[in-house]
This record gives sequence, structure tokens and C-alpha cells, in this order.
Amino acid sequence: METREQILNAALECFTEDGYEATTITRIRERGGVSNGALFHHFPTKDAIAGALYVDAMQSVQDRYWRVLAERPATLAEAVSGVIHQQLSWIEANTRRARFLYAQGHLDWSTHAGEELQALNRDLASAYRDWLAPFIESGDARDLPLVVVIAVVNGPAHAVAQRWLAGQLHGSLNDYADDLVNAAVAGLTGSPTTKPSLTAARPTEGRMRVQLLAGDGRVVAEGEATAQLTAVNGALGSAAARQQADGA
Repeated sequence: METREQILNAALECFTEDGYEATTITRIRERGGVSNGALFHHFPTKDAIAGALYVDAMQSVQDRYWRVLAERPATLAEAVSGVIHQQLSWIEANTRRARFLYAQGHLDWSTHAGEELQALNRDLASAYRDWLAPFIESGDARDLPLVVVIAVVNGPAHAVAQRWLAGQLHGSLNDYADDLVNAAVAGLTGSPTTKPSLTAARPTEGRMRVQLLAGDGRVVAEGEATAQLTAVNGALGSAAARQQADGA
């Protein structure tokens, strides 16, 4: 194992076990079994170690997204499915790195690591934008800002993954893939969720059968009452219907 990889592996273990703030350069050096000179030859600061670890993890994820594109998906659904399955599979196979990424949040773009990640992001975004263009032109996909496309496709999967990593969800992450794919495709295409109309065939009149009872429970008279029904907050209100029936 190369020295750089030893240092990053040791740092990942320390960051995920003790937290970033509590981890010291000395602790990383001891855990990695390297000398001061070897460590500082590769990384001048703890921030530099964390930044390199972040970029390496993101590049590993993006390698999978490039693999999806290399398979030349013929439909929007195929591409979305490939990306989400790769995202979830990577997280499941790299739980330490995933926890580190979520704990770190976003890189400072002004740092060396931030500049590296921006370059990786630009290349991948450009490739996916070019692939998506024909679908937008044909009307099969909405013309959305790329930041929104990423949020629609990857955002919900990140939310599910974080709950899974916290032990709040059981089974495989890919158990949730199909639902996430369907939701993402609906968001990109603008296909509405099918649901019954609240206004279709809405009744406007109600009828009740009324019985007049004697003290001993005998029915002494009966008949029917009809009442006009009033919609309350988009639905027919039973209380309003009863009030109108009482006044009929």
C-alpha cells in the first residue's frame, strides 16, 4: 500500500470513529504507521488530508456515473435507474466513506481540493448535459437547470441513504431504488401523479329517511328529507349537510 493511501485510510478511520474536530495529525500519523516526514510530504495540514479524502471518494462515486453513461442508455428512465442504483450500491459498499462525505458536507471551493472537485463535476455535468439534450428537444424531459436535475435524481436517494446509515432503515438500500427511480423520472418528465379528481361527479344533493318515534320506541310517522350539500374546503362537509337537512 502506498504511503498516501495509508494516510488517507488512517484518516478515514479516525474521522469516522472520533469525528473530524477531535482527530489530530499525530493521531492520523500513528494510526497510519508513517513518519512525520512522510505525512507532511503528502499533506501539509489536516484540512488537506480531509480534502483529498473527500475528492477521492467523490471520484469513486463519479466513476460509477461515467460507467452508466458509457453503457449508452437509450431512455431517460434507463439513465436515471443506472445512476440511482450505482449511487445506492456505492454507499452500501463504502459506508465509512459515505458517512465521512455526509459529515463533511461541502468542500470550500477556494481550496485545492475544492478546485479539483469542481473540475470533476464540470466534466461529468457536461457529458450528462450533452446526453440529455435530445430528450429535452423531443419534449421527453423538462428543460431544467442542471442543479435541479441533480437534486431531483440524487437528492431523495441521499435522504434515504442517510437514514439507512443511521440504522433507521433495514434491508438493502437498493430495496428503495425502484420507487426512487419512478419519482425521479416523474420529476424530470413532468408526468403528474395519477390520482382521483376531487371535483369529478361530486354529488350536490343528499337524501335522508326520517322516522318519528313514540316514547316506547314505536314508529308513529316516517318520511324522506332532501337537502342541498355545500362543499367545505374542497370536500363535502357532513356537518354543513346536516345543518341544511335540519332546516329543510
